[in-house]
Amino acid sequence: MKLAISFDYDSPEGFRRSFGMRDVSRDADQRGTDLLLGVLSDHGVRVTFGVVGRAAQDGEAPEHCPGQVRAIHAAGHEVASHSMRHLFLPPLRSEELFEEADASRRALEDCIGAPVRGFIPPFNRPMHFPQRRAFSFSETLGLHGRGRGRQSVGSMLRILGEAGYEWSRVSFEDKLARLMGISKPTQPFLYGGLTAIPLHCTGFAEAGKALVRRSLGTDMVIALYGHPSQALEEREQSAGALDRLLKTFRSERREGRLEVLTMGEVADWTRAKEGEGVRANAG
Repeated sequence: MKLAISFDYDSPEGFRRSFGMRDVSRDADQRGTDLLLGVLSDHGVRVTFGVVGRAAQDGEAPEHCPGQVRAIHAAGHEVASHSMRHLFLPPLRSEELFEEADASRRALEDCIGAPVRGFIPPFNRPMHFPQRRAFSFSETLGLHGRGRGRQSVGSMLRILGEAGYEWSRVSFEDKLARLMGISKPTQPFLYGGLTAIPLHCTGFAEAGKALVRRSLGTDMVIALYGHPSQALEEREQSAGALDRLLKTFRSERREGRLEVLTMGEVADWTRAKEGEGVRANAG
């Protein structure tokens, strides 16, 4: 099986816009990232950091941390976009979403001097995705208090493709599968030219371990995520929890039964697999 790990580097800009993170220390992402980079180095694995583009611009820390963003890239990890300003995406007009995604990609690429291929949406929204039997009435009706929904997962992926992205982490629930009692995690798929990588679990504690354990011996991709700002406290997203998860499955990694990949590598694997399926059907 394949395990994709990603982190949402919100920065103080994101903390201010998130209801539950306004009391987080302004330098929490910086300190948490330092801890995570140490754990990841100890285990020799590479992951994806979705970074708010504004944090990669020059300026005073902790609002701006271009040096740390470059350090993430230099350590071999993938840098993806987490939007420019950590906006709530569903109510944005298409041109506003394009501008937010395009500006972030350019800021990050200027910072690290390398292409940025992926996009991780703030708040894991939108979740409305009728093409995949996922419905979010709170988004479409604006029940969250941030405006009526204009963007769905499908429209977001289309706009991200126009902005030069190749993959996006997405979060949605197939209501039909739930009603039928189908619990198999949704797998990465191509949609409108982009690879959509479904998110499966927050954190690296028991729920994440159980999901990985159930998937061993299969060809499945499991996506776990956390926040660097939460790595400092001993909870499910902590650096310690990540360290324990990687230790738990050390032998499976050594035996080749589990492979830890960046989101970009999952996107490449998905495209290759889809291509093989097309060629097999054509033959």
